[in-house]
Amino acid sequence: MRFWPASASAIPVRSLPTAPRDLSHQIEEGYLVALSALRLSVKNGIILRILRDGAAWDEAESAALARQSIESLAAELRTTAARLADDSVLAAPTARESRSARSKRDAARVRRKRDEAARLAARSRTLRGVVERLDAARDDEEVVRDLALRARDDTIGELMQARLIPRAEAVVLTEEEQREAIAGVKADLQRLIDERTGY
Repeated sequence: MRFWPASASAIPVRSLPTAPRDLSHQIEEGYLVALSALRLSVKNGIILRILRDGAAWDEAESAALARQSIESLAAELRTTAARLADDSVLAAPTARESRSARSKRDAARVRRKRDEAARLAARSRTLRGVVERLDAARDDEEVVRDLALRARDDTIGELMQARLIPRAEAVVLTEEEQREAIAGVKADLQRLIDERTGY
C-alpha cells in the first residue's frame, strides 16, 4: 500500500539556502559578546584588588584596568583572526584538486573544502572587525569609564546579594561520615550516568 504519489520520488530534495549574514551585523554581535567578557574581567579585577590588596574603589585605577582588559582581549582576538586566516588558506582546495574533480564525490569534497575555507575567512574578517571596534573603544574615555562603572555596580550588586543569603552553621562530619557521603554522591552520579546512557 502506497501512502504517497508515485511521482513523489521524482521531486528533488533541496536543502534550504542559508541566508547570508551581514558582516557588520556579525561584527556588532561579536563586539557585544566582547563587551560582556570585558565587564566580567574588569569586575573580577576589582574584586581581586579589594580582597587581595585591601584597596578602596578608585575610578582611575578601574579605568586603567578596563583599558588593560580591552588591550588583552584585542591582542588575543587579533592572534585568533590571523590563525583563522592561515587556516582558511590551508583548508581551501588547490587549483589542481579543483581541476581534477571528475566524479560527484570529488566535486563534493572540493565544494566542502571551499565552504570551510569561506567559513574560516568570514570568521577571521569578523574578528578583525571586532578588534577594530575594541581599539576604538580603548581610546574612547566614555566607553572605558562606562566599563569601569558598570563593573563597580556589578561588584556591589553581587556583594549585596551575598550578604542577603542566610548563612548556615558549618556541619562537621567525622571521617567515616565524609566517606559515606562521598560514596553516596558517587552512587547517585553513576545512577544518573546509567539512566542517560541506557545501561
